[in-house]
Amino acid sequence: MTSKNQISKTPTLPLISIYKNTGIEIINKETIKYFERTSAYGLIQNSSYVEIYSSEMEILNLEQKTDKFKNTKWNRFLAKTVYNPSFDVTLLWKKIGTYKLTELKAKIKVCIEKDDDILTQFVEADFLMHKVEHSTDFTELVNNLNKYCIEVKNEEIIRKENDEWNNKK
Repeated sequence: MTSKNQISKTPTLPLISIYKNTGIEIINKETIKYFERTSAYGLIQNSSYVEIYSSEMEILNLEQKTDKFKNTKWNRFLAKTVYNPSFDVTLLWKKIGTYKLTELKAKIKVCIEKDDDILTQFVEADFLMHKVEHSTDFTELVNNLNKYCIEVKNEEIIRKENDEWNNKK
């Protein structure tokens, strides 16, 4: 039996995933496959630490399930110590709320503020926050996150853009 908030198929990609208000990941056609396999340790982790945001303004939770792993005390001990096998899993998406773009931008800014040179490896935090703040929709927000911190393709160009922006301040 599925709950009324259970989504039967993968939501429209890309998605923005925020982990513990510190990490940001873009889930797209290329990266979704990495969620379809996980370790025993991954299966015992609390998935409520991750909020996933869709272009449909929904907040989602992702649960990975398999019948091949039983979540027993002994298996949890083994997964945390010496035996941590991997499993193919079924992805169960659950809608946990809705959001406004301004709320998502605020969450992303918190991640940037807490960042330890991961998101801000190629640009300054205030520049990235500016790009997030001035994103007019979900697609532009994803594009800016990809361009400046996740799928950086041309470091020289974005550093120059960052420097020009800093000189205008």
